Amino acid sequence: MNEFVVSWCRSEELEVTRSRAYRKNDQAHVEQRNGAIVRRLVGYGRVVCAEATAALCQLYAVVRLYGNLFHPSF
Repeated sequence: MNEFVVSWCRSEELEVTRSRAYRKNDQAHVEQRNGAIVRRLVGYGRVVCAEATAALCQLYAVVRLYGNLFHPSF
């Protein structure tokens, strides 16, 4: 979370956490799943130009919905 979100949560007296209660490994599973999707699509190469970055952003916008809404997860 960025500083703006954290400060807003604190001003609204909301608890700021990084994962679900009593699930210390939660974040690792999500990051592992998202990383596998990204690597399968574009490989392990490094992106250095602005045009490729813009194309990847468009691709990720579509793939994010596909991966999060239509693929089961545990």
